[in-house]
Amino acid sequence: MVSIDKEVADDVVAAGSIVSVNAPADSVIAVGGTVNINAPVKGDVIAAAGQVFVNGDVGGKVVAAGGNIQLGGNIGTNLLAAGGTVNILPDKSVGRDALVAADSVFNAGHVNGTLTVSSVKFNNTGLAGGVDYHRIEDRSAKKNKENYETGLSILRLLTLLGYFILGLLLVRYLPAGFRIVDEQVRSSTLFKTLLGFVAIIASAIALILVAITVVGLPIALISSLLILSALLLSGTFVSYSLGRWIGERTGRVRGDLAHFALGFVVLNLICLLPLVGGLVSLVSTSLGFAALLYAARSLTASLQAKNA
Repeated sequence: MVSIDKEVADDVVAAGSIVSVNAPADSVIAVGGTVNINAPVKGDVIAAAGQVFVNGDVGGKVVAAGGNIQLGGNIGTNLLAAGGTVNILPDKSVGRDALVAADSVFNAGHVNGTLTVSSVKFNNTGLAGGVDYHRIEDRSAKKNKENYETGLSILRLLTLLGYFILGLLLVRYLPAGFRIVDEQVRSSTLFKTLLGFVAIIASAIALILVAITVVGLPIALISSLLILSALLLSGTFVSYSLGRWIGERTGRVRGDLAHFALGFVVLNLICLLPLVGGLVSLVSTSLGFAALLYAARSLTASLQAKNA
């Protein structure tokens, strides 16, 4: 259990079975079984949990994912929420637009901009500048398929949550490594994206050829683990670079952890888009893979120069 009981004039990043923010903070990034925001937050709130309760006012935006999301505080800018049930309580307002996707959505508050909802059930007793409702059919007749899709969605969510936590830990304890890779991501981006794509294919072919010789099988196995690790982590490094790029241009997001969290959310939201999402995912993997190769080469050259 994590409890923030004293005011934090900085970003709060927390993970635990129960995360409670009981004192004012600049911004909050929280992951856990239950997340409680019980005090005002000056900036943004990003939360992923089984249950998310926002009971304090938020000056920026709220990005929330969970089984049950309850909004009992005023939101300064935008709301982005996805889950089983999303509830905007009476007399609470969203300063700009709200985008909500859930099985059940209840709005008894006031959305100053456009309220966009995709859900099976939508109860709107509140106010909104505009309402765009997309009804999702109840597919109870296809229960087996629904259960499969639900399980797959949960698996994807847990996988994303795992990557998110891993990324936070890596950024926290290896910030220099992320900055080195970030430099490679930003230089000759298009060339490295194409090179990364070619390198992935070439690596797969090379591993197969080495493995066929039998003698090189141990080398192929170890190399495949290293390459697979690089591919799995490529999106993590690109998320950090994207978040840092956005932060530098907006001037509102500071700190390595906040940069990674912002980039991770933005990149994964884009990857959810139809057609474009698959292409963005491929570009992210290719660019991250090439940047890791360049960073490894640069680090190796630096070590050799020191030992010379």
